[in-house]
Amino acid sequence: MNDFDAYNPLSNVKIILTEDQLSEINDWFDQNAKPQLISSEGEPLNVVTINKIQTFMELNKFHRRSFHYPSYGEIMAEAERFKAAVTRMITRDQFIYMINKWTILPDLKHEIKLAFKVFDTENRHFLDIDELKQIVTGYENKFDEMETREMIRDANVRGDGKIFYEDFIESIFSRAPELYDEIKAEYLYDDPEDDPSVEKPIILEEPPPPEPPPPPPPKKGKKKK
Repeated sequence: MNDFDAYNPLSNVKIILTEDQLSEINDWFDQNAKPQLISSEGEPLNVVTINKIQTFMELNKFHRRSFHYPSYGEIMAEAERFKAAVTRMITRDQFIYMINKWTILPDLKHEIKLAFKVFDTENRHFLDIDELKQIVTGYENKFDEMETREMIRDANVRGDGKIFYEDFIESIFSRAPELYDEIKAEYLYDDPEDDPSVEKPIILEEPPPPEPPPPPPPKKGKKKK
């Protein structure tokens, strides 16, 4: 196991960010960084502050389906790993490391379950054998007719032709865990707003403004003598 290098965190790290995301991150860094640290070679080093990183998170540049938005405590925990808890300043590579760490890749098993749900128009949580056979044999041609028949036979434990597809998918991956390496996981829904598995954000309504105080009572006139 390689030791983590706080000053070169991207070494031995697989970057899962896209080129467009990296370009956007670098552009933001260039616009917000200042030469506030000195490198070991005595050169000025551009950095951003923890407060700037919080501001970046508030921009919501990534959809919550594919990115974990960290709390302040999580950001500071990473700063401590970078030995930057005191200076509260983060270098470009450290910033990219943080964003890369919190990026979420699609989960193959989850996306396949979503694909099955598309055929389950009545939300019954099961499909008929013929429907299931059509899906499995057509999914990137990973299973032939014989393999499909064996899996359906194992899944159809009730013998009524109804396959509860979530259990069926679990059985597929227990039988062939190598699928995680052989099939590249991609989101079924290109637009995350169309993805029914993504919880909608809870929008809290602002409380109505308080009612104005009642007007003061009219002053009583002076009594005439």
